[in-house]
Amino acid sequence: MTVFTDNSGSIVFDDTYLVTHKVETHNSPSALDPFGGALTGIVGVNRDTIGFGLGAKPCINFYGYCVGDPDTDPALFRGKNKSNPILSPRRILDGVVHGVGVGGNCSGIPTPQGWCWFDRRYVGKPLVFAGTVGVMPREQAGRKLSEKKAQPGDLIVVVGGRVGKDGIHGATFSSEALDPASPVTAVQIGDPITQKKLSDVIVKEARDLGLYTSITDNGAGGISCSVAEMAKECNGCHVILDRVPLKYPGMAPWEIWISESQERMTLAVPQQSLDAFMELMQRREVEATVIGTFTDSGRCVVECHGHVVMDIGLEFLHEGLPKKHLKTSFTPATWPEPATPCPSRLDVTMLAMLQRKNLCSKEFISIQYDHTVQGGHVLGPVQGKGRMQATTTLTKVVQGSPKGVGLSQGLFPSYSEIDPYRMAGAAIDTAIRGLIAIGIPLDTIAILDNRCWCSSDDPKRLGQLKRAAQGCYDYATGFGTPFISGKDSMFNDFSGFDAESNPVKVSVPPTLLISSIGIHPDVARSVSLDAKIAGDLVYVIGETLEELGGSEYFAHLDATGNTVPALDVQQVISRYRKLTDAIRHELVASAYPVHHGGLVCALAAVAIAGRLGMDITIHPTMRPDYYLFSESLGRFVVTVSLDNKAAFERIMGPDAMILGRVWGKNIRITGDTLLLDLPVDKLETAYKTPFREY
Repeated sequence: MTVFTDNSGSIVFDDTYLVTHKVETHNSPSALDPFGGALTGIVGVNRDTIGFGLGAKPCINFYGYCVGDPDTDPALFRGKNKSNPILSPRRILDGVVHGVGVGGNCSGIPTPQGWCWFDRRYVGKPLVFAGTVGVMPREQAGRKLSEKKAQPGDLIVVVGGRVGKDGIHGATFSSEALDPASPVTAVQIGDPITQKKLSDVIVKEARDLGLYTSITDNGAGGISCSVAEMAKECNGCHVILDRVPLKYPGMAPWEIWISESQERMTLAVPQQSLDAFMELMQRREVEATVIGTFTDSGRCVVECHGHVVMDIGLEFLHEGLPKKHLKTSFTPATWPEPATPCPSRLDVTMLAMLQRKNLCSKEFISIQYDHTVQGGHVLGPVQGKGRMQATTTLTKVVQGSPKGVGLSQGLFPSYSEIDPYRMAGAAIDTAIRGLIAIGIPLDTIAILDNRCWCSSDDPKRLGQLKRAAQGCYDYATGFGTPFISGKDSMFNDFSGFDAESNPVKVSVPPTLLISSIGIHPDVARSVSLDAKIAGDLVYVIGETLEELGGSEYFAHLDATGNTVPALDVQQVISRYRKLTDAIRHELVASAYPVHHGGLVCALAAVAIAGRLGMDITIHPTMRPDYYLFSESLGRFVVTVSLDNKAAFERIMGPDAMILGRVWGKNIRITGDTLLLDLPVDKLETAYKTPFREY
């Protein structure tokens, strides 16, 4: 396992292979140029994979979008008098979806896994997450491919695209509030075809020929960062900027040094390997240029036009920035509870909930992304006859192996203003539960974090961040699921004006994305979410409590609430291991984690996916609507055949409570009275209506 020491994190796949994972954000660029920002986000994180160790092959892409309601068009402007308007949420959504699609589809990388979240507070600055999983042999010709080290005397070689003014200040711009002075040149221009050639020649040929000793991507900071990072491995570098290939003349030395133009990698190539390396690059039509030498001088020396333009000690370059001391404060807020009484019937409420944009189908995105290329598809982004959006996907990354890579995630920005500590726990538990539900053992799961915060010098916001970080530590160590990678993005704020030229500040809700990756031991025994056979029994695994603070149901009632779901990690670990055991013994027909929308939305998901009804009876100790829509953690909806009832209940014990059976064409839920009775096809229509025309 590799943790926070390379461009991506990695875990062991089997005795022969490693898999890597990294999730980046491209928020600010996507606010100005949604297509370009998202495209360079996905191809950039592809390079983090190519730059892991001596080069991993990108094999799965991942996406996530936090945007405003695309059916709204807020009148917000970067300048006074209605000048420089922001892009509408619909324009941003269309652009980022297209950008990630072009990046993945043109690169031949499947994109099965992703999600969307909508909130009006993302109108000023969207959040765009892009991730990549890679695969690589653990060893080749006696070398550990996860290890790299530039040597003094190795040549500094840049390969791929040329350098332009696009992407200058990209790294600093990414963690600044959007305002009238935001630089348009900070958005890079992507070219996935150029990068595809680069990727193939590195991970399919040059790596296994042993032609270089180290590699990293030219991401944030361009060659200034890639060369300086690699120089730490040998303690020095000497760069000649005149040699850097440019898109056009007229660039100043500092612009060449920090530009983040895309599709570039930096490698350390030994002198004796240079001819073979350059000849290979030429045959594959990938531009490669020697721009300097790695040294052991302890300094980073940069020349241009015969003059030394930079000469800095490496220790100062990497460690010389003074620490910034900030203060935090945290005082829990109190939020309004809903005053709406429980409806006598929940039919209308249920249809309205399924049409909420955070719960409805996002298939319009899934069908734009090729998720079967490379031939590893097992469980895709939509599942069952009813094409229900899955929270988890499963992909084979090594052909011939019974194993596969599962991906899932957890995200609860609606909890963060109430209790950021429990918000972190909810995100971690949900990301883990998504993998448990398809049969992935807990001890193979690792996680990643992406914190996208706002006003990050505000003591109150920093207090929330501190609470969330403590939650990440406590829940991750409790589950034994290590963080193998992460990325933070601060100051996700918009500062501008409304239509009357009044100053306006719009900040995103503090947002924590937890991404999970795990290894399925045998994909042939994986479990999808769709109900399979009429007569199967329906169970809920886990306890439901009155925990609706920040829930989708309370949002439907125009309230926030105060009780965010809590979690007893040690209690649920035993539950998850038992469910994994039941799936391994093929006792489970379908499984789905309960999350946003609560138990009744999970029941609807399983029914819609299978296009089969359910006859359910509940005996809640709370209001029936609160029971059905509570977002308590640690729960699954599971269907089991009658033949497997005894064996399943013997394994699960009191964690499993039978609710009813798969039956008919309606979902019928009864408590003390009939609460809900709706045809599954009507539920499916409601679920698919909001984005049907997209």
